[in-house]
Amino acid sequence: MTRAPYSVSDFTTLVRDALAVRPELEDVLVEGEVSNLKPHSSGHLYFTLKDSRAQLSCVCFRSNALRIPFKPENGMTVVAHGAVQVYEAQGRYQLYVDRMDPSGVGALALAIEQLKRALGAAGLFDERHKRPLPLLPRRVVVVTSRTGAALRDVYTVMTRRAPGIDIVLSPATVQGEGAAETIARAIQRADQVAGAGVILLVRGGGALEDLMPFNTEAVARAIRAARLPVVTGIGHETDTTIADLAADRRAATPSAAAELVAPSAAALHGELAGWTLRLGQGVRAGVLQHRRRLDATAARLERLSPGHRVGGMRQDLDRRADLLRHALLLEITAKRRRLDAARGGLREHQPAHRLAAARASIGRYGERLVAAGHRQVETRRGALEARGARLDALSPRRTLERGYSITLDSGRRVVTTSEAVRPGERIRTVLSSGEVDSDVVERHDR
Repeated sequence: MTRAPYSVSDFTTLVRDALAVRPELEDVLVEGEVSNLKPHSSGHLYFTLKDSRAQLSCVCFRSNALRIPFKPENGMTVVAHGAVQVYEAQGRYQLYVDRMDPSGVGALALAIEQLKRALGAAGLFDERHKRPLPLLPRRVVVVTSRTGAALRDVYTVMTRRAPGIDIVLSPATVQGEGAAETIARAIQRADQVAGAGVILLVRGGGALEDLMPFNTEAVARAIRAARLPVVTGIGHETDTTIADLAADRRAATPSAAAELVAPSAAALHGELAGWTLRLGQGVRAGVLQHRRRLDATAARLERLSPGHRVGGMRQDLDRRADLLRHALLLEITAKRRRLDAARGGLREHQPAHRLAAARASIGRYGERLVAAGHRQVETRRGALEARGARLDALSPRRTLERGYSITLDSGRRVVTTSEAVRPGERIRTVLSSGEVDSDVVERHDR
């Protein structure tokens, strides 16, 4: 029996349908070396995965390519996840990639370095964004595995150094698939714990592959978005992850991270002593500075004071005040004598109650007279001091000190207009300090 041949289209469809019923081809992980990488202007990625014996065409559409946490490059070993389908237009099967991760230490290190550069350019590692740690937090939230040694290390250190600090666990998976997302969510939960002052993100050491969740953008952005400061203690001293760069403080180990947020009593005493010393030095320096300013101001006022003129005025004022007081005393004495004489006459001619009233009235008069005399003295003193100040402000010397000058003609007369001098005449200019002789070259009259 002769079989009818397939058309190319029908045969390609037959192969496509045959592959479609194989469920294992819908969820495939393939490891290989990237080659022939061709990023398209649309954002799709076209490339080949190969090993020593075969190669596989791959395509990663833009929506999936944007979620790849690194930049694939030719020669990089990766693990691609996706589904195998037939591209009928060219009659070949290919892997439609929806997720891709670097494979091998070299590829992982390259992917980490690429992400570091991208996040650094976005400002996630800027020192100006780092938040200070509280001196002695009341509550610390630890983001780590429930069963890891890191939690035990943190608990041991903190209970020894600062047993009064509450320790709250925000559990997370710290290794394996999906760990980065659980760490990011655990940081978000920790940031909402009431009364917490700082977050510890810790885990023990491990290979580079084990620490990959801490080298992800999701964890770095969760750290920077947190309200509380974050301290990391990831791996060993030689391990520095992207989470360490994004954190506010980085410690080499979980134990060292616990020591950062739980200072010992000796450290607190030392810190307090340092603050006390710096405060005392600052107060003394401030007092000394203000004292120097006060002394300088007093000296400046003393230099600017017209002491010789004011002193003379004060002496004259005191002399006049003494004369006025003497005159007032003489007047009061005379009035008292007249009062005594009148009192004697009143004793003979007036009743006693009228005499007492007259005495009280005269006493009040004397007090008012003395008070009026004092007021007159103070008024004249103030007027004299004001006149002295005005005289000093209007004096020629003060005028010269303000930048003006006085011009004298050859006859030592003050020149007030240009018409008072002639070309060729020798004139003299008096300044605040010294004199200058000049010859009149030309005159400009107004």
